[in-house]
Amino acid sequence: MRFRTRTSSLGALGTAAVVAAAVIGAAPATASTIDPPPPSLTRAAERAAATSDAASEKRLDAAAAVPDDLTTRRTASGRVLALPLVDESYALTSAWGARCIPVKGASTFHYGLDMGTGDKKPIYAVASGVVTHVVPPTNGAAGYLTVKSEIEGVPTWIAYVHPWDPGKYVKVGTKVKVGNRIAEVGASGPATGPHLHLEVWQNAFYGSGTSVDPKTWLSGFKLPVVDRATADNTQPAPTRCYYYPTTRLNLRAGPSVGNTLLATLKPNTRMLNTPGIKRNGFIPVTVALDGARVRGWVHTDYISQVKTYHLTVDATVRAAANAQAKALFLGKKGTPVSIKEASGGWRKVIIKGTTGWVPRTSVGAGLG
Repeated sequence: MRFRTRTSSLGALGTAAVVAAAVIGAAPATASTIDPPPPSLTRAAERAAATSDAASEKRLDAAAAVPDDLTTRRTASGRVLALPLVDESYALTSAWGARCIPVKGASTFHYGLDMGTGDKKPIYAVASGVVTHVVPPTNGAAGYLTVKSEIEGVPTWIAYVHPWDPGKYVKVGTKVKVGNRIAEVGASGPATGPHLHLEVWQNAFYGSGTSVDPKTWLSGFKLPVVDRATADNTQPAPTRCYYYPTTRLNLRAGPSVGNTLLATLKPNTRMLNTPGIKRNGFIPVTVALDGARVRGWVHTDYISQVKTYHLTVDATVRAAANAQAKALFLGKKGTPVSIKEASGGWRKVIIKGTTGWVPRTSVGAGLG
């Protein structure tokens, strides 16, 4: 079998860099990308994992038929690794590390590398190993599967997150070869569009395991995940985030509803957050109240990175800022709107893609 070994412009980071990344990337016990956290291994998976070792995985490597449009590399010990998506079929959209919460239900520490691509595009195994988790999407949580491998002496779990049907090709205990098609890209759970969210964990999957930056890990084995992308749109980790309540929101002394209520915030009150910590769905914020800075915790189901607005009553949306202008349609009470400029007693708004004017008194802060 012939493996692709095209020259990459990325230099090898080496084992020391990978180890350093692993130490830096020890996962905060309070944050989670996969929500709810993954269950413990089933007995079947434990038995399967126990039989997975470097020797048997090397035999799987030798029998692998890697597609020609996947880039592969060999490790120092002779293991074969591959990129999970076809070359130049994806763009890197979100990096590993702390982040501002992009959508409801998402984490504030991003444990993976997001690779945006088309819906249902094939996902290939990065390494030979045994499937230890196959979790379908439920109750708004993402679907995912994990493959456990022994790579350069380190027990390593690679998670492939957001497939619509993570059990389409594999089940717990399936032994996969590097380059096998194991899933299809989806957008299950908290996601803004179809993409592969790739996670790398060492020594355990979540819990006592260490989360490693996938870009650093892949590059350390000379796998040019950046060079093979159509674009790298990842951004450095932010040091602060600003959020706004989408409704009247309780500010509490701790991360649970049982903690002392410090204040009830009005919709669109600005809240400052240092990203990276999320406990029980709550994040810590600082708010200016009556001239004082108050620190507390708010639940992330009721926040947005932008101010939000809604119609407080049924309102006729008109083509211009006067009551005689052409009526475009009737906006229903509670409908979310984006606001633009004001003119007299009128407010320019966008409702479901249509721009028009409504009375200023019909627009309220938050999502109703």
